[in-house]
Amino acid sequence: MPVLDLHGLGVRAAIAATERFVAEMAARGEREVRIVYGKGRGSPGGVGVLREAIPAWLEQHGDHVERMSREIDRDGNDGAMRVWLRATPREP
Repeated sequence: MPVLDLHGLGVRAAIAATERFVAEMAARGEREVRIVYGKGRGSPGGVGVLREAIPAWLEQHGDHVERMSREIDRDGNDGAMRVWLRATPREP
């Protein structure tokens, strides 16, 4: 399964990378991908802004997204999500 790791990126760069990755994977015919945004432990105040920004962006702008699910660990935290992509029609 293709994976995009967003560790170390700011919000704008992470959103741009996510947009590119999802579009490229959909065009390649991938149906499931994983996006890792981290838990935010290294962020100021220990709050991961990408944990909220990436899922919110995918919900609002993820034209290729069929559904998504956060990967919750045993402590109830998430640092990644699986994203299922819509099948895109192939051009003749």
